[in-house]
Amino acid sequence: MTQERLVFGVTIDQIDELDRLLRTITAHGDMVTVGCEEPLHRQTVSSLGEGIFNAALAVRDVLDQVNGQRLRRRRERAEIATVSCKTSGKGS
Repeated sequence: MTQERLVFGVTIDQIDELDRLLRTITAHGDMVTVGCEEPLHRQTVSSLGEGIFNAALAVRDVLDQVNGQRLRRRRERAEIATVSCKTSGKGS
């Protein structure tokens, strides 16, 4: 088994937002797919489709934020910590 390396950092708020958006997409999609006994009004279908589209765009925005939150490699973090200690007078 290969060892997986963590690449991105994700905040709890971002996870909560993704969860909320995915629930919205799922609920709207269920309504479009299953509907009810009566056929849905054209405006209702259009509104549901717009809700799905907007939620999907918001998911993309959150994932773009996460993409910008790359974690540094362990060696880079150690080098930065060393430089930081030396410049603050605590190192060597």
